[in-house]
Amino acid sequence: MLAAATSGPDQGWLYDLLRWAGVSQTTAAHVQQVIVKPVTLVVVLLAAVLIGWLGNRLIRHWIGAAVRRAAARTDSPRAERRAVTLTAMMANIWRVVVAIIAILVALGTVGINLTPLLAGATVIGATIGFGAQSMVRDLLAGFLMTVEGQFDIGDTITVNDTSGVVEDLTLRVTRLRAPDGAVWFLANGEIRKLANITRGWGRATVDVPVPAAADVDEVLSAVHGAADTVAADERYAPSCLEAPVVWGVTDSAVDSLTVRVTVRTTAADRDRVERALREQVARRLRQAGVFAPTLPS
Repeated sequence: MLAAATSGPDQGWLYDLLRWAGVSQTTAAHVQQVIVKPVTLVVVLLAAVLIGWLGNRLIRHWIGAAVRRAAARTDSPRAERRAVTLTAMMANIWRVVVAIIAILVALGTVGINLTPLLAGATVIGATIGFGAQSMVRDLLAGFLMTVEGQFDIGDTITVNDTSGVVEDLTLRVTRLRAPDGAVWFLANGEIRKLANITRGWGRATVDVPVPAAADVDEVLSAVHGAADTVAADERYAPSCLEAPVVWGVTDSAVDSLTVRVTVRTTAADRDRVERALREQVARRLRQAGVFAPTLPS
């Protein structure tokens, strides 16, 4: 009975080869266990790495190129960023799937029965789930934000008091590069409200405080001239989508008046146009003899 069990068909090709060569049953079975399983495990892991790498290359070069070509046909300025974001997300999902399958195959290779393991994983997973709710929330939030297209790689967003350019987006975290160079990692589940300042258009707004004794007509004329100069400047004209609008006096106090000027701009150039407006307004007011204090942001 023992010999029959040892020489059964489930011993493997190496066992059969050794038995054919005259090696004893015990030695053949031992060699089968010592050599074949570790080699198989290494092969599985190497195959997983290779498949993950090839899949990543396929997604980024072939599928990513197809997505970018399709997005380019929409003539949308966001199409390229959207294509990059979706490609990166697909590559991340592919790596996770390959890693999970490789782990399961490796466990089966070393002789672990996965049936009771998977059954127990249901109970353990439910228990861990209570403690990993934040991670699950992050993953779901990352998936939904990608599907809904709330922001893409390359967009400038503000989350609470953190602003920066989106450098990477995964299912769990979003990586931002702040203007000072700092890198911020934001859990997707914590992003409840955000502002995307690179979508569509923006509005450059400058409030100009002047002394209450200043001549209002003279101030309005200077602000009009400054705004028109900026809008006609070849450096800023492509960024100005509409003619500047001077709202007039928007606030008054005992010792000061506030004049507001706005111009509709491209979203990416709003800050640059605002700075140019402030500089030009300050020059015009000083030329007109009006004392102009430091203009607020």
